[in-house]
Amino acid sequence: MTRHAIVRWRPRVRRDGHLALVVILLLFWSLVGSGLADLLLLPAWVIMAQLIFAGGLEAARLRRRAWLGQYLQAASPWQRWLRGGLVMIAWHQLLGILLALLLLVKLRLLSPVYWPLLLVGIAGLALLRCVMRRRLARHVIAEYVPAVTRRLLIWPLGLLLTVSLVLMALWLPQPYLVGLGWEEALMRHVPGDGHDSLLGFFERLARSLEVTQYWAMQNATERGELSEGLALVGWLLLLLVQSAFAWAYVRLLLGAETLREAALEALSMKRGKERE
Repeated sequence: MTRHAIVRWRPRVRRDGHLALVVILLLFWSLVGSGLADLLLLPAWVIMAQLIFAGGLEAARLRRRAWLGQYLQAASPWQRWLRGGLVMIAWHQLLGILLALLLLVKLRLLSPVYWPLLLVGIAGLALLRCVMRRRLARHVIAEYVPAVTRRLLIWPLGLLLTVSLVLMALWLPQPYLVGLGWEEALMRHVPGDGHDSLLGFFERLARSLEVTQYWAMQNATERGELSEGLALVGWLLLLLVQSAFAWAYVRLLLGAETLREAALEALSMKRGKERE
């Protein structure tokens, strides 16, 4: 029975084991103590940034390849000049660094009730990936089916996760900040005696943004009149932070998918050369 179960689950582990590994690493990062987190910040930052970078660069090159194939002749030298080089790599590397930092800091402050949403996001990715690959296989060149699938998964997964995170943030209890000044609210709810490190600085900055958004939303009504500017600031901060976190998380998962596909392709090519 045990051997049968292992045989049955082995294909699923091969297909989605990398996603499980990413989630385990993220969960470990969110639970580890402050001292160890300070030591692990740089390697975790590098790893997460490269995963996000891999997925973003693949999507950008896919768009550029489609644009060049549609408008330029195959013999044109512009094919080589415009296919994407150092500028594209540098831009997506910078984007990966920023999104990875946001993801790591946000995970340190995230309430445990958010984790079911993140796990559902992985299940949704696995399910949509299988459905879309089957449907795209009838229309897309086989070589590009995985990349096109990942390209099309970004927006629906990111949008659904963003909406879920915003609703969760509004549903969870918030600090009561009505009637307080902005500086007073920060002094009360942002710890100033935290560990003095780079990670501690980013955590306090993230906490300050969180308190600011709640303060702006709760104090938007003043003297019976709605302060539209203050309300807009609060909602914009809420939407920007949650959407950026959702974007970074989805990009991270799709980047892990990209590297897995690249590793399998390289392994297949190596085995083919050995057989020859």
